[in-house]
Amino acid sequence: MVNCFISYHHKNDQNYLNELRLLKEGMKVADYSLKDDIGYLSDDGIYKKIRDKMRSCSVTIVLIGSETGKRKWVDAEIWASLRGYKHPTKSLKSFKANGLLCIFLPCQNHSIPPRLQDNIDSGYAVSMRWSNVERDFESKVNYAIWKRDNLFNSIDNSRTRMKRNILKK
Repeated sequence: MVNCFISYHHKNDQNYLNELRLLKEGMKVADYSLKDDIGYLSDDGIYKKIRDKMRSCSVTIVLIGSETGKRKWVDAEIWASLRGYKHPTKSLKSFKANGLLCIFLPCQNHSIPPRLQDNIDSGYAVSMRWSNVERDFESKVNYAIWKRDNLFNSIDNSRTRMKRNILKK
């Protein structure tokens, strides 16, 4: 079983996440995403929840729609997934960086998070189109794991984290 964290723009793309959850039934892929709104927490509290979820995951999946690249928490989730963590005394709290899989949703103008684009450019992130999810999803998840295990030196997590959402003009 592969544990995945799914990052997306909640307001615009929730229906795609719901459909993906249905499509992956029967596959060896578990969804470890946040299920409830945690916007009431402080930024540190939200980051701690994200980090706790990342500890159990091998792959972060980013659903790319028209606003995804403008969301500070999508950037934070990608940033956290690429960090890895070595706990000084408790090895069970340590984890490797996640593989990255981006899925381009059907829309006119994709907003790719810059940190994700860095990792597409470096060859670390795997990408696919929504129209191929039913056929290729499981193999793309496995490819992201292969890259995690073999191309971890190509991770680019050098950008400063976004401090706020980019608002529409």
